[in-house]
Amino acid sequence: MSSDAREISLAGGKPVRLYLFERGASTRWAYNSSDRDITYQGIDYLGRAISDDGIRQSGQSSADALEVTGPATLDVAQLYRGAPPSDEISLTIRDLHYGEADALVRWSGSIGDVNFPAQDRCQIRCESLAASMAREGLRLSWERNCPHALGDRLCRVDMELYAVAGTVITLDGISVSATAWAGYPDGWFDGGWVQWPVGGGEFDRRGIETQVGGLLTLLGGSDGIALADALTAYPGCLRTIAICQSKFANEDNYGGVPGLPGRSPFDGDPVF
Repeated sequence: MSSDAREISLAGGKPVRLYLFERGASTRWAYNSSDRDITYQGIDYLGRAISDDGIRQSGQSSADALEVTGPATLDVAQLYRGAPPSDEISLTIRDLHYGEADALVRWSGSIGDVNFPAQDRCQIRCESLAASMAREGLRLSWERNCPHALGDRLCRVDMELYAVAGTVITLDGISVSATAWAGYPDGWFDGGWVQWPVGGGEFDRRGIETQVGGLLTLLGGSDGIALADALTAYPGCLRTIAICQSKFANEDNYGGVPGLPGRSPFDGDPVF
């Protein structure tokens, strides 16, 4: 029988739902809702007690959120036990009938958060692609400080020129330290980030709150980092024209307006 024939049959259907989680181009976790492993398009979908609360298309992003329930031991859920991954993890859901070669894509989106309501169960809340497109984007504003993200296509700073690799020698759950970072003035890495490889060509990242000597206090703590791990630290920027000039020699791409008047044209005074 074909999948179409099974869909309209009275008792010939053997529905199975496939859940494919992906991080980047090469890291994936694949599960299916049956009692056995299934291979589809060269990917092995592990048979797990996994299900969802139904696919909705109401046009409201919050109402259309999908909740996937499965064992707490799912590898993709374990990534959210501490600080969540810095990169988006996408989800594609397909439906097939067991024994057939074709599967239909039913839903696509990404993980929003993961909860563990019971010791043996996890709830993965996912947002659809429509929800991500409905988010409000950032807008450039008229201000003294620079609105660009450091190293983006508008800022144009090559961050690899400022990368400092170090080996973790101490960590306490909040901070990490390395000898390589101690040679920079205090505050050099404030507002920057550290990154380290997690396999498959992907990296995890953590923001730097403060730096004193070789000690970096991280936003989200040092969860997922171990002694002797190789971390690369990148400096931050105060987004002022002075720092843009002295630290990065990038004043030509500065996005702020240093000479912005201190008075507002809307303060009620007709003489501006």
